Amino acid sequence: MPEPVTEMKQMVALEYAVRPSPLTLDYLGKLRAGRIVGHRCPECELVYVPPRGFCQICVVPTQTPEHEVAIADRGTVTSFTVVDPIQYHGQTEREVYALASILLDGASGTLGQQRIADVPLEQVRMGLRVEAVWIPEAERKSDLRDQGAMLGGSIRHWRPSGEPDTPLSAFQEHIV
Repeated sequence: MPEPVTEMKQMVALEYAVRPSPLTLDYLGKLRAGRIVGHRCPECELVYVPPRGFCQICVVPTQTPEHEVAIADRGTVTSFTVVDPIQYHGQTEREVYALASILLDGASGTLGQQRIADVPLEQVRMGLRVEAVWIPEAERKSDLRDQGAMLGGSIRHWRPSGEPDTPLSAFQEHIV
């Protein structure tokens, strides 16, 4: 009797179209100009980054310019993971790296899947203060398929800012 098939190699490609909302296009345009913006709910004052157009708690619109607030390109690592890339056909990652959730100064929620660099992996930790490393403006991408957790191909990665760590009590509700 022949051995059962337990594994097959198959080359697969997937193409998809991204249809961004006008709100998303405005947000990405501001990122390409070097600014991170959020929208503040007029009732509970939560600040959403990226803007969503409404407060998810109060269910009120936040789409007008008076809801927009500038957000710092600095924040705190609230959680992280170290990724050791599995090698497969087409995989370009070869080195181990860290991805983190970052609570930006002035925002009410975290941005997930943000690459941490310019620091040894054993020094990445919860509470680490980080700052954005912006891609030079002329090189910023406009390809909507490469958003990097909605940072629009404008921020290369995050690095330690040199500031003292944020105490756990200041971000513990944002740990995922």
